[in-house]
Amino acid sequence: MIRILYTTVFILVCFASQRVFAQAPVQDSVFLMSGKVLTGIVKDTTEERLRILIPKKDGNFKADFVDQELVFSVKYKNGQESVFYKQDTLFGNYFTPQEVRYFLQGERDARAKFRTPYMVAGAFALGFGMGTTQHFLMFVPPFAYSAISVGFRIKIRPGTVSNPDYLRYDTYLLGYEKEARKRRLFRTLAAGGLGLVAGYATQSIINGSR
Repeated sequence: MIRILYTTVFILVCFASQRVFAQAPVQDSVFLMSGKVLTGIVKDTTEERLRILIPKKDGNFKADFVDQELVFSVKYKNGQESVFYKQDTLFGNYFTPQEVRYFLQGERDARAKFRTPYMVAGAFALGFGMGTTQHFLMFVPPFAYSAISVGFRIKIRPGTVSNPDYLRYDTYLLGYEKEARKRRLFRTLAAGGLGLVAGYATQSIINGSR
């Protein structure tokens, strides 16, 4: 009886695995100039835009259109890659395609792994303290803290870099620092705002209990 049960479970697992892999075919990857990557099926390519079918959770697809000037390259499911970016100083494209590739990789690495816990904790503590004052200008110091934090040096930790060799390239460092500063700004702003709300609510509870 137990042997039959194990055999049945094994067959069901194999069947489910086959369905999962059947519903997850290899797709095209669209690398945007923003550093983000869209995964789907590139259907049409014109001089102005791409039409991409992006998979939805229900198994269907939704059509999305992307201007070509926003696309760095498309890597098709067969392994071939088409680079749309062209170096042209008249339009502000000063970097070579390879330099842009390093820049975009720097942005992706920072977006995936850059953390700034101490500054975020400081923003929350400052926001909390200002929230307890319940002063009408209590939001100014947390926002100023976030603005000032952007100016501090970005320390690139080895564990946040997908390939240590990238650190030799200036454009990779530029991309990493650009995305890291943006993330630091948004995260300290969010932490400062949460601290304000928490501090204001705490002080209101204390005042109400008196």
